[in-house]
Amino acid sequence: RQRQMCIRDRANFGIYISRTAADQSYGGTAVDMSNLQPGDLVFYADGGYVGHVALYIGGGQVVHASTEETGIIISSYDYNTPYCARRYW
Repeated sequence: RQRQMCIRDRANFGIYISRTAADQSYGGTAVDMSNLQPGDLVFYADGGYVGHVALYIGGGQVVHASTEETGIIISSYDYNTPYCARRYW
């Protein structure tokens, strides 16, 4: 049910985004790390493979799913070396 709502809402707003972080890192518009704006997606890679994405919320911070133990947290956008950033809006 949640997946259906998400897909429907994206269609209502004209925003289409792939399911995986790796695929998301190729969509939207490239953004320089020095020009991040709230709502931008920041991607992190390990060995050249993008496996994690975070949502930039401003002030140098992102919100992201950290671990099963800590859950959703706010971190500095450079808590790990960012691979790239994309804008979908």
